Amino acid sequence: MDAIRRTFGRGESRADVLREAIERARRSPFYAEHLAELRYTGDLTRLPLTTKEHLRDASPFGMLAVPAAKAWHYHESSGTTGEPISTWCGLEELRRMAAIVVRMVPELKHDTVLLNRFPLFAPVSFVFEEAMRLAGACHIAAGNMTWDVPFDRAFGFIRRLGVTAMSVLPLEPILLREVALLQGLDLAREAAALEVIFAGGAVLPPGMRRVIEKDWNARVVEIYGSNETMLMGVGCRQGRLHLCTELLEFEVLDPLTHAPVAVGEPGILTITSLVHEAMPLVRYVTGDYVRLTGESCECGESGPVAQVFGRHDERIEMGGRQTTAYAVLDAAYDFVDRFGSRAFFVIVRQQGLHLLLEVPDPERASDRDAERHLAERIGVPVTIEYLRHNEVLDRTAMFRGPKIYKPSQIADWRGAVRKPITIMEALLEWPRFDAKTLWHLVLRQIRNARRRRRLAKEEQNS
Repeated sequence: MDAIRRTFGRGESRADVLREAIERARRSPFYAEHLAELRYTGDLTRLPLTTKEHLRDASPFGMLAVPAAKAWHYHESSGTTGEPISTWCGLEELRRMAAIVVRMVPELKHDTVLLNRFPLFAPVSFVFEEAMRLAGACHIAAGNMTWDVPFDRAFGFIRRLGVTAMSVLPLEPILLREVALLQGLDLAREAAALEVIFAGGAVLPPGMRRVIEKDWNARVVEIYGSNETMLMGVGCRQGRLHLCTELLEFEVLDPLTHAPVAVGEPGILTITSLVHEAMPLVRYVTGDYVRLTGESCECGESGPVAQVFGRHDERIEMGGRQTTAYAVLDAAYDFVDRFGSRAFFVIVRQQGLHLLLEVPDPERASDRDAERHLAERIGVPVTIEYLRHNEVLDRTAMFRGPKIYKPSQIADWRGAVRKPITIMEALLEWPRFDAKTLWHLVLRQIRNARRRRRLAKEEQNS
């Protein structure tokens, strides 16, 4: 209740806020039909659920509760698993989300310099841009999916601009560390100004958090949300993820019956918007498999503490046992840290997991006790294959993005090194490789092809 009053600045009850939010949702074509004559009587469970399929079918305008020109930003999902899902967001709701981030993260000050590596077509990118505006600080828009800011250039920003905060996908700090090592740079010295790393967009288990904080000597703050729901949670100084009850009403439902589960039991997170004007959602099933702990936190935040295990439909089941990507990564990062490595890849196979791990000396790397403990911790069989440097992570690929120029149909060859004769040649300059690099790439492709065939054959024969 305190969180609601703090956000809305008036004395409404939560029931009033929910009732207003549901009525606001009815302004969209979808909810005008989906809720029809249903009235909110204080019991959300009497209202129908909203699914991702509903959002996909209603895209692009069906979920919109305001005229399109009144929305601040439009986004779409990548569409890799079907038709893209449209997301509309308003400026005021972005400001509310940004205010929560600034309030919960004391490292954000007027002298903060934030390197924002979230893609610009993801709404969370603009949450951080607005957070920097509220803090009166500097925002560097350098999304990791743009060719114009590849990994090496992003690390150059960290070195040259005194970056104090970074917002990234959880794997990004691991990759940027490899960029530093490949260039022979001391990460502790080059990133000495960095205080906080915001990590979101994928699961962030404790083991992964520990190695990132160890490598960068900076606090990691978990950011939880999605394109459709926007910001849902922010990590605190105790390392716990607090759900944003100022923004959303949360339910945790049984995956099969959709009945509410007891506190402490895992289930599917379902949300109802409280402040969203452009695209409010009512009982939207996120598909995320979560657990609310029900315990208070020393940080003083009132939002419930949550653990996010990943997508419910991406759980790993074999031999009557079940695990999650969260659990696998948590155990794997603790395991690989014994070898000082960060480069590994996990293959889920019929009879267990196959972990490919880069180590300095593959022939001498085996640690049977640690391997046995890893399998026991995950709960399914694990096979470890120790590989040489660059077998799992092609570090040179992080330096191979094309250089991008302004689109042009004129090329002045006078004194120029580049002499393009097409529009695309003028726009893109692809890297060139020397003979040694090309030979290395060919050999690695051959080894990977052989390894892929071997593992596939073993799967067929198992």
